[in-house]
Amino acid sequence: MSERSKIVFRRVAAAFLMLLGSGAIAASQAAKPVQSYPAKLPYSFGNLVWWSDDELRTLLKKRIPGLGDEIATTTAAEGRLRDALKALLREKGIQAEVQSQEPSLDSFRPLPENLVGMGDLEVWPFQPSIVFSVLRPKVVLGRVTVQADAEDALEAISAEFKGDEGKEFGAEMVRFSLSRAEEILKRRGYLGEQVIFQRMPPYKRAESYAVDFTIVVKAGPKYRISALKVDGGPLFEGRDLMQFVRTKVGDPAGNSPFRDVGTALRAYYEQQGFADVRIKEDQLLDKEHASVAYSLNVVPGPIYHLRSLTVEKLNPDQERRVRDLLGMKPGDVYLGKAISELYHKIANEPSLKGYSFGYGPKADKEAGMIDLSLDFFKEGGESSVTIK
Repeated sequence: MSERSKIVFRRVAAAFLMLLGSGAIAASQAAKPVQSYPAKLPYSFGNLVWWSDDELRTLLKKRIPGLGDEIATTTAAEGRLRDALKALLREKGIQAEVQSQEPSLDSFRPLPENLVGMGDLEVWPFQPSIVFSVLRPKVVLGRVTVQADAEDALEAISAEFKGDEGKEFGAEMVRFSLSRAEEILKRRGYLGEQVIFQRMPPYKRAESYAVDFTIVVKAGPKYRISALKVDGGPLFEGRDLMQFVRTKVGDPAGNSPFRDVGTALRAYYEQQGFADVRIKEDQLLDKEHASVAYSLNVVPGPIYHLRSLTVEKLNPDQERRVRDLLGMKPGDVYLGKAISELYHKIANEPSLKGYSFGYGPKADKEAGMIDLSLDFFKEGGESSVTIK
């Protein structure tokens, strides 16, 4: 979130709390790590720009008997693939150092249930894989050329990529660059845009290899907002929430006009025990008139109560103090604000100095109950992930 977005969010949240006369914004839930590292993972390529992905997989499968689309997460399995890649590069006259990088445990952590499908949360579809890349010689971005059928899009995207030449090249860079271009277009109201990246063959440049790119943009018509509607659900029945929406009818369409108000709505509902609340945002495109109607609806779900509370990795006296500070006991309505406030309370508690915690609510939807576990740890004591 940009600094400007943070300021807007704080203002909207504050206005909501003044309107409703109630507590603080709830903290997001912390997901627990997976129990063990996968025995096998898919593999992908970061900057082996001398081949397409399909060409490279075909060549590797010919060299390594039995190679599929996954490999074991062992030194031997990764070494075989690295050796095969180095041999393919030698055939092109390139003496290369190839590295393999395993994904961290964090990449396997699922989103908490109440974040999945959030209208104001953009999640890049990502499948953890072992990434093979050329470490030396370096592969860098060469010239970036932009072709677009809209002048403002051409100018904005060209300005965005100005100065990128010479930066380290890789698959993640390409994905990020694509998202940058698409975001620029959406902010200007081009909702039917098509962005294509055309990669040129690599060429030697000093001690590195450079790759030129052409970004081809078919922007299409510029969309305008034809209608805006906010339904705040049962806790806001009869209240006008459009005062918290900065965007107006007639403005250029683009990113969600409800980003800040949706975040504040979710936080408030969670505070009131609606742990399954969903903020549903819809847009209805009218391609004939190049317009879009936006609507936001709150799907509150049931009110949850706390069924059980487990406090882990503290001594008995510390655990009793945490339960007192939490102020939420089994049988009470489950309030997200109690957990966000607990973070502040333990910071001023001498017996818990230097501690923090993650938490994992498990919901029983049929019973309307939540089992809550608080997993405490000494800050700065978490283990790191080794990258091979």
